[in-house]
Amino acid sequence: MPRRSAREPLPPGSTLLFFTDGLIERRGESLDDGMARLRRHTADQARAPLEVFCDELILKFGAEATDDIALLALRPTPTA
Repeated sequence: MPRRSAREPLPPGSTLLFFTDGLIERRGESLDDGMARLRRHTADQARAPLEVFCDELILKFGAEATDDIALLALRPTPTA
C-alpha cells in the first residue's frame, strides 16, 4: 500500500522525540496518563541540553519501567 509523505518544518530549539511505549506504559495506568506525565516532564526539561534532556527522561521513567525503552531525540539548529 503506498504511503503519503509529509514535511513539517521544526523551529530551531524545538525537540522531536521518538520513543517506544516502554517509556510511558505502566501497568494499571492509561496511555493518556502516561503521555500527560511525559508532556509535563519534557516541558520542565525543554531548555536543557539534548543529552541532559534524554538522560533525565531515562532517569525519571526508566526506574518504574518493566519494558525496554528506546529514545531518539533531535533538536534542529539554526542554519547560517
